[in-house]
Amino acid sequence: MTFPSLSRIRNTTLLATLLLVAGPAISQVAPGFEDGSGEDLVTLDFADVELPVVIDTIARMTGQNFIYDDRVRGRVTIISPTPIPIDQAYAVFESVLQVKGFTTVQTPGGTIKVVPLREAKESSVETVQSSERPPNRDHFVTRLIPLRYIDAESIVNTLKPLVSKDAHMAPYAATNTVILTESASNIRRIIAILESIDIETYKEELTVIPIKHADAVTLAEQLSEIYGVEASQVGGTSAARRAANRRRSGSQPDAVGTKREPVRILTDERTNSLLVLAPRRKLDEVRQLVSRLDVPVIGGGRIHVYYLKNANAEELAETLSGLVDGGGTQASSGGAAGSGAAQVLRSTVASLAGGISVTADPAINALIIQASQEGYTTLVGVIEQLDIVRPQVLVEALIMEVTVTDAMSLGVSALYEYVNGDLALAFQTAAQGAISGFTAIIPPLPVGVDTSGNPANAFEGVAGRSTRGPDGTGDGSIIRGLISASASNGDISIISAPHILTSDNEQAEIRIGDNIPIVTSRVSSAAGNQLGQSTSVGVERQDIGVTLRVTPQITEGNTLRLEIFQEISNVNEALTKITGTASDVGVALSNRQVENTVVVADGETVVIGGLIDDAVSDTVTKVPWLGDIPVLGWAFKRTSKSLTKKNLLIFLTPHIIRSSADLEGQTIRKREEFRQNSGASMRDSDETVESELERMQEADRLGVPYFPGEGRTQLEAEIAGHIARYPPERVGEIDAARRAEEAEAAARAADDQPPRYYLEVAVFGDPEAAASVLTDLVDAGHDGTLESTEVSGSLLYEIVLGPYESLDDASAISEVVRQSHGLEPSILVKDPQKSEP
Repeated sequence: MTFPSLSRIRNTTLLATLLLVAGPAISQVAPGFEDGSGEDLVTLDFADVELPVVIDTIARMTGQNFIYDDRVRGRVTIISPTPIPIDQAYAVFESVLQVKGFTTVQTPGGTIKVVPLREAKESSVETVQSSERPPNRDHFVTRLIPLRYIDAESIVNTLKPLVSKDAHMAPYAATNTVILTESASNIRRIIAILESIDIETYKEELTVIPIKHADAVTLAEQLSEIYGVEASQVGGTSAARRAANRRRSGSQPDAVGTKREPVRILTDERTNSLLVLAPRRKLDEVRQLVSRLDVPVIGGGRIHVYYLKNANAEELAETLSGLVDGGGTQASSGGAAGSGAAQVLRSTVASLAGGISVTADPAINALIIQASQEGYTTLVGVIEQLDIVRPQVLVEALIMEVTVTDAMSLGVSALYEYVNGDLALAFQTAAQGAISGFTAIIPPLPVGVDTSGNPANAFEGVAGRSTRGPDGTGDGSIIRGLISASASNGDISIISAPHILTSDNEQAEIRIGDNIPIVTSRVSSAAGNQLGQSTSVGVERQDIGVTLRVTPQITEGNTLRLEIFQEISNVNEALTKITGTASDVGVALSNRQVENTVVVADGETVVIGGLIDDAVSDTVTKVPWLGDIPVLGWAFKRTSKSLTKKNLLIFLTPHIIRSSADLEGQTIRKREEFRQNSGASMRDSDETVESELERMQEADRLGVPYFPGEGRTQLEAEIAGHIARYPPERVGEIDAARRAEEAEAAARAADDQPPRYYLEVAVFGDPEAAASVLTDLVDAGHDGTLESTEVSGSLLYEIVLGPYESLDDASAISEVVRQSHGLEPSILVKDPQKSEP
């Protein structure tokens, strides 16, 4: 800052004025005294004076205009034993202000404001862009400090403890510049520090590291976790994968103004290379780390792929993840895993460094397992127990509705004849005495009319006679009828007979019906300028018909637990007539639903159901107009009352399908049932079946479309071909093979059983004596039998105790019998395949 010449204050008048203003303070200006540079010198001596006094003195010394408010207060002391230049005196003044918490800010008009330090950074302080160091002064300035090598964002956090609390320091990442508002003296110190550390060692360099053995993307993710940065990719397909990486790691893309890491890693999938941007000292570290990781994998490393044969990869991965994590979560696939295997897996994982992770790849139905070789071997043992062929269940369902009615109808049906103008009436009733006294008003029948009770006979009595109407035209009209009272029952309706094939523990559903509109709302509103109203109707769609859901679960012993849900819904026309028309209130629906859980053996049938509906109806049938005549109208109408009971019955027959042969057998059975229930054209002879099969094979050989033979439909031809490939005789072969497998399995189970041990206690010739001893042994708590053997024409009775699981058990019981009963038993070993005593 340049001040005007002080020649005008070199006289004693100014000195006297300063002494008078300063009061107890002493400020001396040595007129005529100059330093080597020719600059005027002053002496400042202030002893405990108010700060505004010092400001006023400096203003008079420098000729500058100052602005300050009543916040500028406080007492200061300045001791200057030797004369100093005016510029240095002003620097002393700035230091005094800083001590008291103030600083100077020059306004655009040249006036200097004295403001608190905390407000200086928000004021129009001087901005300096020069590369030179600022003067060693205490006034606030803003300095732009560009950096060449080190990162501005990183260094700001390091230098913040070195600036004053009222200063402001911020990085600008776009130009790698530090913006600092601080006293000039402290900025001078910060610049000295930056010049010492902003050297070429921290310059970022870009290098390409080719990867020979490992996957570049995977390796980049591992390095990014080590250095705490995000791995990016180059190429057209990297965006989706980068987004997936961010979702997995929870990180977000870098934004302007956020911290940049010293290491940036990019991957090039095309060349399987890493692109690393980092300081030189970091590059060497990254290269060494990559060389240790990019090595040939021996024995598959920690990444293993297991291809599943039967289980669902996603469901099995969920189950295994629950085991690995120790949560014990359950999944629907794979059946029940042995608790021992799960416990072994948990204990193994606990001792493995890094743990185990399981990920499903549904596209190829495989598991991707990250584990050590030991952990993978243990996990494979569990997977093999879960990845088994799950049995299927074929559920045959028959859904029927049984309607039982109990109806009584009472009425008159008459036979009228106009014969030569004479009226004849025939009537008959099956309800004797039901209309007693009513026949008196009916004219007698003409001769020849049968009154035995059969209306047909009555009709025959007048048949063949010329008839004419009362107008004499000869066109006679005949009204035939009956008086009846009857009861009927036994109306059976088969609603549906579906077959459902599903896996064990998997829900299967079949739905047969319609989707109808249901009126849910009706809104009327004025139709604008037109007369009348407009109506808008809200409509929803609803499924009606037959719905059957079955979830089978195979238990031990070839029994099945069936979770059943059955629903029948339809439009109730009778109820719709009562509630209103469909256009007004919508249609009325009836719903019959059964939900139950049953246990049934393989191949057996279970029936569920019950009373569903019970309705009473009254019906009047009459001849128009005539039936409305009082009293006489009874001759022309009929009333009936009926009680209707509807029962919904569901017949379910489950069949366990354990192999492809079982499924083939069931398919053949269903095909034969279809053929028997179809027309005669479906029941082909062997010659026709063989002929159609030859046509199909010839079409396949020539690579041309197959067309059925003359006079045959496509369905008939397909069934004929199916019969040729899977003849009905296969059912017997499949059943025989299954019985042989069951017998072989039973034999293997018997071979696996350990030997059984028995005690031969004693042999008697007298059955009563043998029975008495056996009774005593049984009363003592032993299990025993009495066997008879014929020897030389005589029967011998032998007492045998057991069986016992081990030789030690048999020996212990033998000692007890010897001591307590005085008998000498012998130990027998019997083959479990033989019949046990």
